[in-house]
Amino acid sequence: MLQKLWNKCKKCGCDKVEDSEKLCESCKEKRREFWSDIKKIVGVGGAAFLVLIAGGKMTKKS
Repeated sequence: MLQKLWNKCKKCGCDKVEDSEKLCESCKEKRREFWSDIKKIVGVGGAAFLVLIAGGKMTKKS
């Protein structure tokens, strides 16, 4: 019983856990997709912010 509880996925509760993170493959893939989406959003936002700063500095000098 204790071994069965120990091998459950922390997110969905399935019995397919095989590593120390306690997440099954489908939950790990969802987490990877989530973080890659977050990185894309932050990258685009950061680039837009830099463009705004650079654009503001260029207009002030003129």
